[in-house]
Amino acid sequence: MASTRCERQGQIEIGIIEHEGREFSAFGASVVGRNITGYTKWDRYGITLTTWCGKVMLDCRCEIVERYWSGSLALMFRLPHGRFIIGYALGEGMLFRGELIDNCTDDDARRQAAYLAQFFGDLDAEDEEAFQAELAKA
Repeated sequence: MASTRCERQGQIEIGIIEHEGREFSAFGASVVGRNITGYTKWDRYGITLTTWCGKVMLDCRCEIVERYWSGSLALMFRLPHGRFIIGYALGEGMLFRGELIDNCTDDDARRQAAYLAQFFGDLDAEDEEAFQAELAKA
């Protein structure tokens, strides 16, 4: 049976899974400068940003700016004083990558969220293409 735990190293979370006596680890949630990585959790009130281990990182109003055919989302979390966390999530319970922006309007934040989501979506497509090419070689 697998066991899971998390360790914090400053503002970076490390997720660790132990399975059949072996440990596997990967970066979890992090806040580095204006860049935020976390995971989406959906409930009847909306979307919350959590750590890999499920602790709430950000619990504020979230707006889905755009839904993509792949199931991914452009998201905008509204903070006080004209600040926003905007970014891209792969779907419910999945990875969120984003950044803190400030001194902008709601419409500007929505445009930037869609732009950032397109950027990360393109990166994901490139990664998938490279992965499939490696599989074809094997």
